[in-house]
Formats: sequence, structure tokens, C-alpha cells
Amino acid sequence: MADQTNKTGGTNASSAEEWKEIWSQFAQQVRRDAARVVGEAPDASWSIIGRKAGEATRQEAAKLVNAPKDADWETIGRHIEMNVRTGVAGVVGASPDADWSTVGQTVDHKVRSFLQSLLQTKPNPPSQPKDDELVDPWK
Repeated sequence: MADQTNKTGGTNASSAEEWKEIWSQFAQQVRRDAARVVGEAPDASWSIIGRKAGEATRQEAAKLVNAPKDADWETIGRHIEMNVRTGVAGVVGASPDADWSTVGQTVDHKVRSFLQSLLQTKPNPPSQPKDDELVDPWK
């Protein structure tokens, strides 16, 4: 649809075109702000911004799990697994350096012991008669 000239000499762009321009400006502003956040120039492309954001995320994840700053995602994952395993081991009473098998065996042992203590029938001790009770000698 062609723009029409209005009485003041300007053009009457369609509402859809106006909204398209507003959203385009909004998208450009988001890209510029994202670039600034990751330390890139405001005219950086989304691919550059994405690589930089990914790198910053990886470095922050490495820092959080006490891995070297240049650790790759595989190393970061191993650190996360070790931290989780050590934490679970501590909760269940296994040694901090226990592997998952040992942690599992410790949990199994504790659950079994707990259930056995609940389900075991304990013999009733013979009851002692009260002072004013009659005693049945044939019991």
C-alpha cells in the first residue's frame, strides 16, 4: 500500500507499517543493550553477542563450582557431579569422597536398618503382678 500525502505535506503510513517500525526499533535497542551487557560494541551482531554471553556464562559456572576459569563444560559438569555427590554422601553418612555406589549402599543399609527396627517384634517381658492383684500360680 503506497503512502498518501496528507494536507501538511507528510505521508500517511499505514498503522501496520508504523507498528513494524516501532518493533524494529525495539529489537535494535534490545540487541544494542544485550551487546553492552556482554561487553561488545552496540553494533555487534546477535551471533557475536551469543558467543560472548555463552563464554561469560561458562566462566561464571566454572567459578560457582570452583573449577578453573578456563574449564570447559565437561569439566564444569564433573565438578557439579562431585559437589552433589559429596553433599549427598554427607547427608546419608558416607565419607565425602564416596562414589555413587557407596552412597547408594549406605542409603540402602540405613533404610533397611530403619525398617527392620520398626518391623521387628520384641518379646513382651513377663508382667509383674501388682501388690493388690491375685496371683494365678498356674500361669
